[in-house]
Amino acid sequence: MEKDYTYGVARIRALEGKLFSDDDMTALLQCSDYSQCIAFLKSKGWGNGADSLEKMISIEKKNTSKLIKELSDDSNEMDILMIGDEYHNLKAAIKQVCTELETENVFYEDTKTDTEFLKNCIRQGNYNLLPKGMEQAAKDATTVLMQTGDGQLCDVIIDRATLEAIKQAGQEATNEMIKKYADDLVTISDIKIAVRCAATNKDASFVSKALVSCDGVSVTELIIACKDGLDGVCSYLEKIGYSQAVSALKISKSVFECWCDNKIVEDIKSQKYDSFSIGPIIAYVIARENEIKTVKIILSGKINGFDNEFIKERVRVMYA
Repeated sequence: MEKDYTYGVARIRALEGKLFSDDDMTALLQCSDYSQCIAFLKSKGWGNGADSLEKMISIEKKNTSKLIKELSDDSNEMDILMIGDEYHNLKAAIKQVCTELETENVFYEDTKTDTEFLKNCIRQGNYNLLPKGMEQAAKDATTVLMQTGDGQLCDVIIDRATLEAIKQAGQEATNEMIKKYADDLVTISDIKIAVRCAATNKDASFVSKALVSCDGVSVTELIIACKDGLDGVCSYLEKIGYSQAVSALKISKSVFECWCDNKIVEDIKSQKYDSFSIGPIIAYVIARENEIKTVKIILSGKINGFDNEFIKERVRVMYA
């Protein structure tokens, strides 16, 4: 029997009213410049009065992390939300140790695993001390980077391990929404990987190292499709019902990336009507991450002087 999350969901329902809607994002996009965007965000209670996008995003991400910790319990089902950050930090730690370059602001905060601990494990070769699931990937990625200097292959190893961890978390979850979210995330990631590999003419060996099996697509068929380039991948996607992804890709890669994020958000919207499971809590956090990402896209576009039409095609669909 699934735990009763009535209290946590009640808190989420109160917070959902503060999420940006599609209209809010349109209003932000219509701001004349960066300063007006910051003023708009302040008016919406964003960033605790901070005066820069970087500080605002940092504060909003910390607020979300704090909420996750407050609503987490001993079931660990909310850990799926932090897997991406955990493995990002592992990748950054490996690169810092191997290159001996201490780049600032590359680590996500509020993760379970301390970044100095990660770096010490890698320096000393104590991979067995790393969290379960990270050990072999960390060893393989470090070996590749040290012996060949191939940063791309290092990334592939860690990115695949990330997807494997998400898949595992979904399989172990008791909540059906988490199971579906995990498989959807792996599916969309596989599609994105296949598109990138096809566009850059990666061979079958490389593609197979990057993809992770899931219910949404056939890894075997995707690998075969990649041999025929983007046309092959598009034909396969249309065959299995992802014609919208193909249509987006034919417009531009940025529109395709937007479709990928929108697909995840659209699939979690049903959680608005569930008041008794962890689903709405997970969905809210995903919605917040989507909101923060979209705000960053819009303001980055403003800073770089892009016109509104260029920015608009990159704006994600909101959960609210």
